[in-house]
This record gives sequence, structure tokens and C-alpha cells, in this order.
Amino acid sequence: MAGYGLSPIRHAAGGTVRLNNYTDANGYRIAATAPTAFFEGDLVTYSSGLLVTDIGAASPGTVVGVYWGAEYQDNVTGDVRFVRSIANGQVAKAQFKAYVYDDPFTIFKIQSDQAGTGLTAANSTGKLVQVVASPSGSAITHKSGLVADASTVATTNTFPLSVYGSAEADGVYTATGTTMDIVVKINSHQHLNGATGVTGI
Repeated sequence: MAGYGLSPIRHAAGGTVRLNNYTDANGYRIAATAPTAFFEGDLVTYSSGLLVTDIGAASPGTVVGVYWGAEYQDNVTGDVRFVRSIANGQVAKAQFKAYVYDDPFTIFKIQSDQAGTGLTAANSTGKLVQVVASPSGSAITHKSGLVADASTVATTNTFPLSVYGSAEADGVYTATGTTMDIVVKINSHQHLNGATGVTGI
């Protein structure tokens, strides 16, 4: 199972989907020595004022947004570079400046593993799911390996993703054991509900 993380598809209020690279004059920053690997589509949060990946648990907690690349100054050449992924332990001359989809009304698609109990229109729309913890991203595609854990579907307010429906081209739901794309919104978002999120229906 090779996921691709969270990929933005539209705005819940009809607005424009935008990346942010700032929270103050210094922007979203990652430590000059990357504390973990970062991949396009990873959930991120704060630790001591700096961004870290937030995907080590099935329910990550308060989420700032979705990482989508970074600028940094090469530690050897001094050249300014843009990267889609950052290797664990990569060193820059100064802190990395990250780009994040941080609007809590951004709608994403993500792969559902359809393992255990597969998602259906009847059992998932309006409900919540966890993610499969500690995914492995790809240094080749730069994509996150993050996927939704279909077997966790419930109304639990601390779960990170609200399920809106199928993201398959024909709107179908695949059988258990066959991965599919679903439409979600971040439930436990720093800029909206915080770690407790809202309860599914």
C-alpha cells in the first residue's frame, strides 16, 4: 500500500486554495537540522515554535496543516533551494522555511486503505477516521505515505479526518481490501477546532 498523503482539491467555502509560508515575519520554520523527514502531504504541527511532522500516531493531535515543500540555504554552497521533501537530519545554513496548506477549510483527498472494515457511503459519510501511524514517504516522488485507516471509522471527536465521501472519478466505494481515494477535511485543526475537533454524525 503506497499512499500519497493529503492532496488539496478545493475550499469548503468556495474560496481559493492557497499555500502559506508565514505565521509571522519569520514564516513557518523547520529546525536547521531537520528533526524528521518531511514529505508532500504530511500533517505538521508545532514543537517549541517550529514545525514538525505529526504522523507518528493514529490520532496526531492538533494539526497546523499539510506540508508542501520548503526553501532553504544549502549548507555547503550557500545556494537557495526549493525542495518538495526534506531528508531526516538534513542540515541547512539556517532554518528551513516551509510551505503549508494551513486553511482549516481546505478539502483534501487521501487514500483509504479499505482494510478491516472498508468505507462505504452508509458507514462513513459525516464520520471520522484515524490515519495509519508512521508512514514511509518516497524520496523519489517526494510524496507522503500517509493513508486513512478505514477500520477506525467512528464519531470520535479527536480523530483527525472528517470523511466527506468518495474521491473516485465515478464516486464509487471500493471493496474491502482494495484501496480508494476519499474526500476529507482536517478535524483536529489548530486554526479551527483544536485537538478535540468535532464529533462525527
